[in-house]
Amino acid sequence: MRFKEILARITGVSSPIFGIQWQPTTPQVKVARDLMREFEDKRVLYRPEEMEGAHHCVHSVMDMRQKLTTSMQHVDTDAPLFKQLQKIRRACRDFCDVVGSPKFDSAPFPVQKSLLGRELARFRQTVGGSVGAISIAYGLDVEDELASIIPFNNFP
Repeated sequence: MRFKEILARITGVSSPIFGIQWQPTTPQVKVARDLMREFEDKRVLYRPEEMEGAHHCVHSVMDMRQKLTTSMQHVDTDAPLFKQLQKIRRACRDFCDVVGSPKFDSAPFPVQKSLLGRELARFRQTVGGSVGAISIAYGLDVEDELASIIPFNNFP
């Protein structure tokens, strides 16, 4: 554990004899780092759409959404990380609303392919922006495959 992570858990110091108040919560940087590792393994974020089937994508995005919800329980609601995780979770829901709907399955294959491509692009754009913001805010490295979706021209 790094010094900053330890320092983040200390909530107060008391005297005259000396004492420390300790907050045993997960530091935000650890939550961010853990999620970044999860995202790096999610092919739905960076593989060509031809390599991903629609149902596999939906399953993967639903798994991401569940992990985001769990992680958000360890982050203050007013923290910048929480806001980025909300954006990603909303993008997960939006993706599943289209690609996971019964209308998608009943559409002709060319329409399905077009919808999947469009929704993957939208999803990746949102997630990429948030991944970039989280990486900058917490000083985290990002594997090259995941970094490919970060819109670098939107960052100073």
